[in-house]
Amino acid sequence: MAESGKRTAKRKYEDERRTFLSEWEDLYFFVERNGKPFCLICQTSLSHFKASNLERHFTSLHSAVAREFPKGSELRKHKVKTLKGQAEKQTQLFRKFSKHSETVTLASYQLAWNIARAKKPYLEGEFVKKCLSDAVAILCPENENLKRSVKDLQLSRHTVEQRISDIDNSVETHLLSDLQKCQYFSIALDESCDVQDKPQLAIFVRFVSEDCTIREELLDIVPLKDRTRGIDLKETLMTVVEKANLQLSKLTAIVTDGAPAMLGSERGLVGLCKADDRFPAFWTFHCIIHQEHLVSKKLNLDHIMKPVLEIVNFVRTHALNHRQFKNLIDELDEDLPSDLLFHCAVRWLSRGHVLSRFFELLNPVKLFLAEKHKEYPELHDPQWISDLAFLVDVLHYLNGLNVDLQGKLKMLPDLVQSVFAFVNKLKLFKTHLQKRDYTHFPTLLKASGQKAEVVKGSTARYATLLENLEQSFEERFSNLRQKRQQITFLINPFTAESGCLKAPLVEDEAASQLEMIELSEDDRLKSVLREGTVEFWKIVPVERYPNVKQAALKLLSMFGSTYAALQCLFTGAIPLLISTGDLTCSVSDLGRFTPP
Repeated sequence: MAESGKRTAKRKYEDERRTFLSEWEDLYFFVERNGKPFCLICQTSLSHFKASNLERHFTSLHSAVAREFPKGSELRKHKVKTLKGQAEKQTQLFRKFSKHSETVTLASYQLAWNIARAKKPYLEGEFVKKCLSDAVAILCPENENLKRSVKDLQLSRHTVEQRISDIDNSVETHLLSDLQKCQYFSIALDESCDVQDKPQLAIFVRFVSEDCTIREELLDIVPLKDRTRGIDLKETLMTVVEKANLQLSKLTAIVTDGAPAMLGSERGLVGLCKADDRFPAFWTFHCIIHQEHLVSKKLNLDHIMKPVLEIVNFVRTHALNHRQFKNLIDELDEDLPSDLLFHCAVRWLSRGHVLSRFFELLNPVKLFLAEKHKEYPELHDPQWISDLAFLVDVLHYLNGLNVDLQGKLKMLPDLVQSVFAFVNKLKLFKTHLQKRDYTHFPTLLKASGQKAEVVKGSTARYATLLENLEQSFEERFSNLRQKRQQITFLINPFTAESGCLKAPLVEDEAASQLEMIELSEDDRLKSVLREGTVEFWKIVPVERYPNVKQAALKLLSMFGSTYAALQCLFTGAIPLLISTGDLTCSVSDLGRFTPP
C-alpha cells in the first residue's frame, strides 16, 4: 500500500518576493503606488504583483481600451503617459491638502502650548485666532492662502483643552522614558496649601544620564486627602514612584522643605524612607534656600519692621493718602523713588526691598506723617535710624545670597560654595565694624554722616549681631560642612583628598582611593577641566575610573534646594502640570501630532 504522500507546504506570497515590472504599464495600464499595483484607468489598487491578476483585471474590465489603443502602438503609449500625468497631479493635490492640514494642526498645537505656558484660559485660543486674522488682513490682504490657513486654525476652548492634554501626555511619556534610562536621580518635595486650604505635594525629579546630561522636571503634583503626616507623605510618594515605575535603586537624595513631617527621623517622611528596605542609602537635605531664609530671621527685626509696615500700610492702603504721598514726592523735585513698597512675607527678598525703599524715602515719609498729624517717635530717634540703616545693608547681602542660590540646574557644590563664602563675608564684616570701618555698609555710612556718635556707639552691638548670624549659619549648615569635601570633589577632583569619597557615593571606598590617586596624575584630563565641570565629567572614562565616575554622577543628580517646587507653588502653577516653565522642549520637539 502506497504511503500517504507527504504534502508539500504551500508557498506563501511573501516568500516569492515579487516586484513590479515596468512592462506592465504598457501591457495592462498599471503603475506601482504605495507598494501595490495601481490601475490608471479605474484607479483601483490590487493586492499582489502577479501578471495573471493584472491581465485578468485589464481584459475583464477594460477590454474596450485594449481595442481602442492597440498593444505596442504610439497611441497606447501616449494614453499611458496622459493617465500617469493625471494620476500624479491628483496625488500632488492630496499631498497638498494633507500638508496644509498637518501644518494647521501643528500650529494649533503650538498656540495651545503657548497658552498653557502663559497660564491663560482655554478661551484665549479664539482671541488669538481673531488677532491673527485681523493682522493678516492688514499686513497681507492679497495672500489668500495665509488667510485660509488662519481661518482653518482649530482653537476653540475644547480643542485647546484637548491639545494641551495631548502635549501633556506626550511630555509625560518622554519624561518617564528618560527616567528609565537615567543613571541616577534625586527627588525634591514641597507641601503647601492652595487657596482652598487643600494640601498639595509637589514632587520634582532631577536626573542625570550616562553622558552627564542633567534635567529637572515636575514629576507630579498630588492633592493630599486630609492630613499631612509623614506616613501620608510617604504613601503619596510611593504611589507616584510606582506610577512612574521609578527604580529606587538609582535614588541618591531627597530634598524637603524642612517640616517635621518631612525630616522626622522616626515618623517623618525621611525616617520612614530610610527604614524601608526598598530604598537604598541616600542623602537628605533641608532646602538650602529655606534654611538661609530661616537663618535671616535670627536678626531681631521686630522693632524695625513693625513701625515700617504700619507706615507703609497707612500710605498704600488708603487711596487718598497714596495719591497725596506720590504728589509730595513729585513736589520735592529730588532724585527719589516714586513710591513705597508693600511687604509680602512669602517673598524671599521682600523685607530687604521694603526697608531699603523706606530708608530712601525717610524724609518724605516724615513730612507726610507730620501733615497727617501721625506720630512715630522712632523716625526721629537716631538709634532707630542707625539700626534701620544697618539692617538695610545686612538684608542687601542676604538677598544677594538668596538670589545666588536660586536658579534651575544649580549644582550642589555651587550652592555650598555660596553659603560658606557668605559665612566668610560675615567674618570680614564683623572685623571691619569692630574697627569702625563702614566700607561694606554704605547705608550705615550714610546714616553715620548725620549721627556719627550714635553709629559709633552701636558698632559693637552690630558686630555681635553679625557674629550671632555667623554662628547660626554654621549650626544650620553643619551637615553640609561635614559633607563638603565629598561635595566639592565634583568641582576639582585633582586637589581633593584621595579618601574623601565615602558611602553612599561609592560602593568600594578602597578602590575609589586608588582611582583618585590615578586621576590626580592624569595630565590629559587636567586640561579638560577648564571647559567646565559637566564637560569634564563627560570625558572621564568610566572604564578606568568607575567608582569616581559613579560618585560624580550621583552628585550631579542631587538637588540642593526645593527652588523648582517653590517656584511652582508660588506662581500658581498647580493646576497646569505642563505650564510650570520648567519644560524646555517645544511642540516641534515632541514629534508629529495626530488630530484627535
